[in-house]
Amino acid sequence: MPRAVGWLEATACVFSIGAVSLVYAIGHALGAHPIAFILYAMIATAAVTLALVGFGPQAAAIVRHPMSWVVGLSIILLEVFYFQTIAYVAPAHGNIVLRIGIPLSMAAGWVFLRRRPLPLAIGGGVVIVLVIAFVVAVTPSDVRWPMAIAGTLAGTFMVLRGFASEFHPMNRTASTVREKLRFTGVVVLVASALSLALAAAAAVAVANGVLPETRMLPTTAQMLHAPTIILGCVVGGAALALMFYFNFSSVIAIGTENLMAMMAFSPATTWIFQEAGVALGWIDVRRPDADIVAAIVVCIAAVLLIFWADVRARRALALRHLPSTDRIPLS
Repeated sequence: MPRAVGWLEATACVFSIGAVSLVYAIGHALGAHPIAFILYAMIATAAVTLALVGFGPQAAAIVRHPMSWVVGLSIILLEVFYFQTIAYVAPAHGNIVLRIGIPLSMAAGWVFLRRRPLPLAIGGGVVIVLVIAFVVAVTPSDVRWPMAIAGTLAGTFMVLRGFASEFHPMNRTASTVREKLRFTGVVVLVASALSLALAAAAAVAVANGVLPETRMLPTTAQMLHAPTIILGCVVGGAALALMFYFNFSSVIAIGTENLMAMMAFSPATTWIFQEAGVALGWIDVRRPDADIVAAIVVCIAAVLLIFWADVRARRALALRHLPSTDRIPLS
């Protein structure tokens, strides 16, 4: 029963990614600045999470650990650049570009950690790169490269977040959903609170001519924009909190590999929420053309191939350590 619940939670996690993507698109429609919106959403997410699970006895130690800031800032910057990606293209379109994090993580693991991917996994990674290159090529020329840069940066920070979380000693020892949510809540709270203070100070400095005005930094009006604050804190915070919960709960029940395989469907669930948002009049974006739909399908197939290869390899390794009488066929 717990494993069946885990699969349901993994499905909910993938759908929550689609919900987050829709919220980001609505944020753009309301004129929200990416940094302001994400920081409000992150603080709300951390506050809700810690209200449910508490700070715990290790909160101060987590804050003092240098790797915590890498984890926290990576989570924030991933969402900032994903939010910005959706400023240029529809959510389903932008979500495909974010999959560049998969081959990037494989390459980083190979180069820095000597984790050599399996041949099938390498093939899947190459297919993902080709799919993303195709998606970039068919993107309108006026937003092609800004979208590609923002999406690639989002994918890069997704990889950095993954490795930093993997090697953070306090996250490694967190074995329950409550402990993992507590760790994430603490690192996100301190990183987003500091980032929000710096963003507000920068906005004041720009307003007073101390810093030059730039689109990268929110103005005081954008920091105080009521729709940004309300949507970011209430809807964005709730959607991200659900995503974090379902992520950690399902991964403990069904394992990382199975959750990652489910995550392959996030471009499709994002498309579902995109269509719902258009039908309800919340956003105004184009329905994906046939080439983008094909890219979504091929991308999902490539990701499933990568994790299928990994599962087969793990199963074969486990069978080699069993007595011959206990072995079962791999079919």
